[in-house]
Amino acid sequence: MMKMTHFARNGLGLLALASLVNPIWAASEMNLDHATRLDADNPHIRYSGRSEGIGTDTVTFGHSGARVRLRFEGTSVGAWIDDESQKNYCMVWLDGEPGKKFQLNHENDFYTLAHDLEPGEHTVEVVRVTEGFLGLAHFKGFALDHDAEVLDWQTAHDRKIEFIGDSITCGYGVEANDPKEHFTPATENFCLGYSGLTARRLDADYLVVSRSGIGMVRNYDGPYDGSDNAMPDIYPQTFYTETEPKWDFDRFTPDVVCINLGTNDFSTTGVNVDNYVSAYVTFAGKVLDRYPEAELVVLEGPMNNSKELRAALDRVVDQLQEQAPERVHFVELSAQGELGYGADYHPNRAQSRRNADELTAYLADLMDWQ
Repeated sequence: MMKMTHFARNGLGLLALASLVNPIWAASEMNLDHATRLDADNPHIRYSGRSEGIGTDTVTFGHSGARVRLRFEGTSVGAWIDDESQKNYCMVWLDGEPGKKFQLNHENDFYTLAHDLEPGEHTVEVVRVTEGFLGLAHFKGFALDHDAEVLDWQTAHDRKIEFIGDSITCGYGVEANDPKEHFTPATENFCLGYSGLTARRLDADYLVVSRSGIGMVRNYDGPYDGSDNAMPDIYPQTFYTETEPKWDFDRFTPDVVCINLGTNDFSTTGVNVDNYVSAYVTFAGKVLDRYPEAELVVLEGPMNNSKELRAALDRVVDQLQEQAPERVHFVELSAQGELGYGADYHPNRAQSRRNADELTAYLADLMDWQ
């Protein structure tokens, strides 16, 4: 049975909580005295991304792009989200249009997302736009008008993409305007990176496993022969920061997997190229086996277009195509530079849009997603 909790008007706990309401995209604060709560286990709530706790009163997210969605009839909506680190940010989408980005606060865990909407049907989406090393975020439920109606989510297309990558996939520094700026959570935004833009343009559901500084075998400035906690090490985990629980791969079966790894492997003093190629082929081969119907796209990212990396990726693609000749593909994303930079010389908004244009066009043709 659907769990919808109506608040009592004279509850002391409610009054205390209402005083902490943090309006995000609202003409005024949502009045919790007249609100209905949908707990996180409500079957009408849709989740995407690696998470733990589906079917319970708290769903935990730990990777970029994880999101929660709801379709409803009403005029207001809010959400309870708790953040351990007070460093994570989320972004609101209402009726398919982007709203504001907001910082999560461990103490003030209720956020008014929209208020004084036109009566009628609406959709709301809350996307985690910061990455896993910043800690876990816990979604506890939505608040709606007391007379709101919850509706089934409707999906126009059954399209699924998995993105595996590093800071470029996370949207690291994409909102910064100067390459001399260093990383802050405030300028990271998955939704504005190439991966988030591509998924939304294709109207595809998606799952992301990415971490700034990570490589296929060697993390940024790591040992020549390889690092601990490279992508093959963390990929089986639900969360970057926790070795348990392991991810249940049956929960998401992509139509296409895009891997963008190599920028950090070939950073600074470089990598043992044979180790990189071997690790990539082994890892990607397991992905092909795990998803036997999926296409695999090897990406060359915009930050490192060296001849050495390209030669290594050519070796990777050649070996993978021997295993799955019709399923392995290669896309070179255009190099950054002429459009400026984000933080620490990462792709900015303009570069991310260009790369999203390229990948969107390629995937639309490859997958016949028109």
